[in-house]
Amino acid sequence: MARATLPSLPAYLPAALRTLGHLITCPKDGWVFRKGDAVQAVFLVLDGEVRLSRFAKDGSEIALHRAGRGEFFAEAALNAPHYQCNAIASQASTLLSFPAAKVRALLDGDREFAHQWVALLARQLHAARVRLERLALRSAAERVLHYLHTEGKGPRCEVTLAGSVKDLAKELGLTHESLYRTLARLEQDGIVARSDHRLGLV
Repeated sequence: MARATLPSLPAYLPAALRTLGHLITCPKDGWVFRKGDAVQAVFLVLDGEVRLSRFAKDGSEIALHRAGRGEFFAEAALNAPHYQCNAIASQASTLLSFPAAKVRALLDGDREFAHQWVALLARQLHAARVRLERLALRSAAERVLHYLHTEGKGPRCEVTLAGSVKDLAKELGLTHESLYRTLARLEQDGIVARSDHRLGLV
């Protein structure tokens, strides 16, 4: 991992954390931390994706969670001396690293921050539940429409894609070929409209 210049920070980031974050870039398949490492920090994904996983005795990787853009990870480690899993970048990623000791001190001594932190985690838990609900849908079209209704803005439920259609396919648990076909069919049926990196209902 490498340090980089700090960009403008997300609006939802509590003020108390803004001076604590260190920007880190991690290449694809790079390790953020390993199971058993001493807890040093919690992380926020600014761009890319980090998977939290463990390895079975046969060496196969078991994915526990995928943290995407705007998500914190390793927050549960604030109450543990060692990380309980591995964190590996699934793609080139940009992260904010917050020293665990300083976050603990804020939680203990700053009531306003503690409330903000709880709200952030509640927001993240709600988003995870929405994703699970979406992945339980059987058809690709249902997943696309669910995504627009839950993530989109305005009367047309418009979404500005941060990445490529392949990235969206991964988010929806689809192959990119299946997503391309589904979007083409929804466009042809007059249900969905696409332009550049925008996607919305007609």
